[in-house]
Amino acid sequence: MKSNLPLFFLLSIKKQTNDMLQKRILTVIRLTLFFVSFFLLDTANAQTLPAGFSQVFVGNVTSPTAMAFAPDGRLFITEQGGKVRVVKNGVVLTQPFVTLSVNSSGERGLLGIAFDPSFASNNFIYLYYTLSSGANNRISRFTANGDVAADGSELLVLDLDPLSTATNHNGGTMQFGADGKLYVGVGENANGANSQNLDTYLGKILRINKDGSVPAGNPFTSGSNQKQRVWEYGLRNPYTITFQPGTGRLFVNDVGQNTWEEVDDATIGGKNFGWPAAEGNSSNSAYSNPIYAYTHGTGSGQGCAITGGTFFNPLSTNYPSSYIGKYFYIDYCGNWIDVLTLSGSTATRSAFATNIAGNPVSIITGTDGNLYFLSRASNALYKITYTGSQQPVITNQPKSISVSQGNSATFSVTATGSAPLGYQWRKDAVAISGATSSTYIISSVSTGSAGNYSVVVDNTAGAVTSNDATLTVTQANQKPSASITTPTAGAMYQAGSTINFSGTGTDPEDGTLAASSFKWFVVFHHATHTHPGPSAPSAVKSGSFNISNTGETATNVFYRLYLVVTDAQGAVDTAYTDINPRLSNFMLNTSPQGMQVTLDGQPFTAPLNVLSVVGMLRTIGTQSPQTFQTNSYNFINWSNEGAQTQTIVTASDNAAYTANFSKSTNITLSPVADAQVRGGIYSNTNYGSDVEMVTTNTGNPDYNYDSYLRFDISSLPANNSSVKLRLYAKLGNSNSTSITAQLFNVSSQNWDENIITYANKPAPQTTVLATVAVNSTANAYYELDITSHINALKTAGATSVSLVIKNATFDNSNRIVFRSKENTSNRPQLVSTVGSARALPYSINKQVDNDLVQANVYPNPAKGRFTIVYAAAFTGGTLQLFDAGGRMIKQQLLTQINNQIISTGNLQNGVYTMLLQKGNKKLTRLVVIKK
Repeated sequence: MKSNLPLFFLLSIKKQTNDMLQKRILTVIRLTLFFVSFFLLDTANAQTLPAGFSQVFVGNVTSPTAMAFAPDGRLFITEQGGKVRVVKNGVVLTQPFVTLSVNSSGERGLLGIAFDPSFASNNFIYLYYTLSSGANNRISRFTANGDVAADGSELLVLDLDPLSTATNHNGGTMQFGADGKLYVGVGENANGANSQNLDTYLGKILRINKDGSVPAGNPFTSGSNQKQRVWEYGLRNPYTITFQPGTGRLFVNDVGQNTWEEVDDATIGGKNFGWPAAEGNSSNSAYSNPIYAYTHGTGSGQGCAITGGTFFNPLSTNYPSSYIGKYFYIDYCGNWIDVLTLSGSTATRSAFATNIAGNPVSIITGTDGNLYFLSRASNALYKITYTGSQQPVITNQPKSISVSQGNSATFSVTATGSAPLGYQWRKDAVAISGATSSTYIISSVSTGSAGNYSVVVDNTAGAVTSNDATLTVTQANQKPSASITTPTAGAMYQAGSTINFSGTGTDPEDGTLAASSFKWFVVFHHATHTHPGPSAPSAVKSGSFNISNTGETATNVFYRLYLVVTDAQGAVDTAYTDINPRLSNFMLNTSPQGMQVTLDGQPFTAPLNVLSVVGMLRTIGTQSPQTFQTNSYNFINWSNEGAQTQTIVTASDNAAYTANFSKSTNITLSPVADAQVRGGIYSNTNYGSDVEMVTTNTGNPDYNYDSYLRFDISSLPANNSSVKLRLYAKLGNSNSTSITAQLFNVSSQNWDENIITYANKPAPQTTVLATVAVNSTANAYYELDITSHINALKTAGATSVSLVIKNATFDNSNRIVFRSKENTSNRPQLVSTVGSARALPYSINKQVDNDLVQANVYPNPAKGRFTIVYAAAFTGGTLQLFDAGGRMIKQQLLTQINNQIISTGNLQNGVYTMLLQKGNKKLTRLVVIKK
């Protein structure tokens, strides 16, 4: 991270093998109780804002994450380490509002804040933070007692879902809508699959009551507790949300991955914004596109992470009226503020400010009519003011410093106004001769240098005097020296590993420094920006930290480990070393080639070559069925024998994974008989000719219904890829939101639909074959998967199957209504999907056998494993194993020289064809598996 922050300490920086860096940069080290961060001084680029606007420093806060204005004008700021700071009358108060114990590793910590709409009377404040255990994020309510929280006032509102080891994508933004409901942005915890799963809070915008309960009006009225609280889904990391005063329009700023940053309109609930299948605009009508999206990069309007946005609709302001109603937003890497002009669903971008204080987050509209934003790089709060004149405005005041005798002292100021600007530094209000630039340096301080320093800035339009900055001079002191012993230069890591570190610290006056003088911290570098790294212990000379095997999947990353040592006089030295990742490639392929696969939930066309950090957990998958070249295909297996969607560990050696498919055909059967039966006084009544069937589970036997179906399955093959019972069904009324039905097998095949009654119905078996929840009064097809049951019946020689549907949910006021075979449309269906065998993708007759390409297999027949011995020409190639139907059931790289052991795993007995291939060299051998 880089900063324009005046130096608190002037330090030498030492990389383990490169001292040249000291000649190029200065380092700012700010030490706090909770967090140590570093910043590189960068003054190469000046800020640019429209005429009359200025970026003005307000105060320092440590690792800020979010902020919100109280109705009385106080500004509350959350710090990642767990403190809430209060800005009152333009001053950051020394005493925190509250200090929470949080887990602040990576992007965790204290992340969000919101004021109750009735704060003026109840003093309620809501905070979003990560529990110190790291188990989950939590929303709690606190009661304010003046500028501090009342002791013991924390009240749990909602615990969010458990977190994985990934420490990024936590969201945390919260705001109350005009409806009095709390809206919450929750990140997907670096797992894209969470975003589409309505049974988790992760990757969503939530809408909840003040007590955390489910409010009326949410889009999902049934299902899990999580689902009923969801307002929007398909989001990656909704870092900030904001409402437009007056209109109630809700915008979400969703941080993207590789290409796009999004501003999403979430005013209407129930939208799916598409992550991980879509990023930015999508042609898929199932997804809602952003109202505006911008690309990653370094050009105008480009960046890496949208970390704040606000509608500019203050009650009063001195800004030009042309800015009223505009949407201002910021980018973490671009260090700019852009503005959107909104017209319905159309947004037009224009630039507003560039080169603002680095790594900005959480821009909001203040109660005073100014824009405010936080800078992570500067550990500071800034506001954007408008004077409408060219008089000087001091944007960064000179800072008080403490310097030991003989060292240099530097004071600096930044200001805006019409050029040229003049500067006159003063000591104790007396002008210093020759001190007429924006920076004043005392090359070697003495006891007489102590005092109050200020500067007068002027131009032809006026003058302004800065605040006093106090120089405190301490006794002469030489700096200590920090050195990192381990990891050594050139060290590398793999995900999921533990990094051990150690270091030394010495001082000319103090000698060997004690462990209490050591502070360690880790920064995670990604592309051109940084993230907080794993937590490292301080006050130790050696220790360790863990590198997660989930989270950021990019490969242009590394960890930088810092050691800061402080001597008895407060002088500081720092050293750092970089730890780079081990990388390997893996390939995702399909057979036939060219079909769709997913990597971490995102869709790609195979083959896909992936560079990944060794040890990272990656989720691979594929869809089934798929349409490819006008044919339908069903998934068979992966070459590594894993599940259709599975998590793999990035291997240290290159690897390949192939999803095998077979061309499929569907066989759709209609019932040969179906009928409902009714109990109680209707036990002897037959309903076989009804166009509908009913299932109920009530306390009144007169209203208990079951429904029977029978299908002729003689036309089905012995081994079906999929068999599903499809029923066109609805709820009888809206008295209950969901009823679950269960499906059972019936052994008897002799019942007649025109004779069957409740009294003579055949008894079902007790094992539940499948369940389905019907959750709407509108008709729709519901599916029950009975593949294994039908295949077992076919294996046993059955030509017919009978089934009965019974309600598992007890409900006296509602029922499920199915259409029967007597209906003119949407009858029950038994749908079988059958995969066809494929020809081998090569010809055995065309194999090449010469002195360069020989291979032998032993033992053959094989039991648990076999060894393939091959010519060196095949090393680095691939081995594929095909069954008798031409389906590839195993694939692996030939990584060993001349021979490799192949596990037969879960392979069934039979004859298999093995293909060795490298370039244009191909060789086949038959392998017999006999266990």
